[in-house]
Amino acid sequence: MRIGIDGRALQDHPRGGVGQYAYHLLYALFSLDHGNEYVVWYNAARKLEVPMFSEYPNVRVHRTNWPNKMLNLSMKVLGSPRVPPLRSDAPVGLRPRGASEIRGGEEGLRNFDIFFMPNINFVALSPTTKLIITAHDLSFVHFPEHFSRKTRLWHRAINPRALFNRADHIVTVSAHTKDDLVETYGIAQEKVSVIYPGVEVNSSQTTVHSKSKTVNREPMTDGFILYFGALEPRKNIEGIIEAFELLHSQFANSHEIRRLASYLIIAGLSTPYVKYLKKRIAKSKVRDRVILKENPTEEEKETLYAGASLFVYPSFYEGFGFPPLEAMSYGVPVVASSASSVPEICGDAAMLVNPWDVNEIKEGMRILLEDETLRQNYISAGRNRIREFSWQASAKQIKEIFYSTCVGN
Repeated sequence: MRIGIDGRALQDHPRGGVGQYAYHLLYALFSLDHGNEYVVWYNAARKLEVPMFSEYPNVRVHRTNWPNKMLNLSMKVLGSPRVPPLRSDAPVGLRPRGASEIRGGEEGLRNFDIFFMPNINFVALSPTTKLIITAHDLSFVHFPEHFSRKTRLWHRAINPRALFNRADHIVTVSAHTKDDLVETYGIAQEKVSVIYPGVEVNSSQTTVHSKSKTVNREPMTDGFILYFGALEPRKNIEGIIEAFELLHSQFANSHEIRRLASYLIIAGLSTPYVKYLKKRIAKSKVRDRVILKENPTEEEKETLYAGASLFVYPSFYEGFGFPPLEAMSYGVPVVASSASSVPEICGDAAMLVNPWDVNEIKEGMRILLEDETLRQNYISAGRNRIREFSWQASAKQIKEIFYSTCVGN
């Protein structure tokens, strides 16, 4: 088969959850499948730092250099340029920039059996090309108020309903997202497959006991509670701050809380919501104990996970949710949301709390900070849980979907 891959999810830096999904899944897929031909397509009018997959001889990379707004408008209004064809003899605006940025031959971006999109985006396809899409969540449907006006307009322009109806098969990252997709858009059950993503396991087994704790290059001598993830309203970060405030106002004399939870560190991919978060933290009575860390590097991310006494993730809505599993791989006990897909993903390896109840979040924190036996039970359960999520298994299932979609239609 000749399979096209939409690589635009890999173009954002730093990468969010969708970008990490695309990155790890594609590397696992290309490591597994040496028989099919793959063409990864990037588009940008600016300089890109993206994977070229040069170690895989059956993988080609093509780039077009349209300004994204122009490309999206053309695909939306004119239904072109189609993918395929986007080729080396295309009009100037669609030609790849230069040989140094291309790994591929004259065949270019055409004659695909399948085009795979790791996330929804603008696309115009030949009617003969099978389309497979990964749907991560429908947060833009259920929580539009948590998105900027620009992002809401972007989702409206894409028209997810039409895109999912055009798809020959849809992959979801959880059963919750599949059910949501079926109920919201009326998609047939048999058209949707649940394929869990993998998790990058902390192979070194680095923990708080074996790695020094530093934040902003300063040593941390006291324990801290960690939130890691996108800095967005739907993640309920304000609820975490309120729960932390209650924890310190009600249990200020607790030795374990003073030892393990002197600080709250909020870290992750920056968004416009950060402006509000900074104001909220500045008003807090424990503002000197709340640290906001935007866009941490991979090394900083590892250090934060390794140093945390407790990980808290009371999100209102998730399609999957990588961070709780990442925390488990570092031997960190987890307090997580009882809503959406989080219970499905965490299983019995996290203490689940109602994300709309700040007192319940606070109690979850307190219990796992003060009860050492329970802490160790959750740490052990977490290490067992992460073994159930493998990128190799995900890639194998995606490959099977490619075959069944191509042969069965």
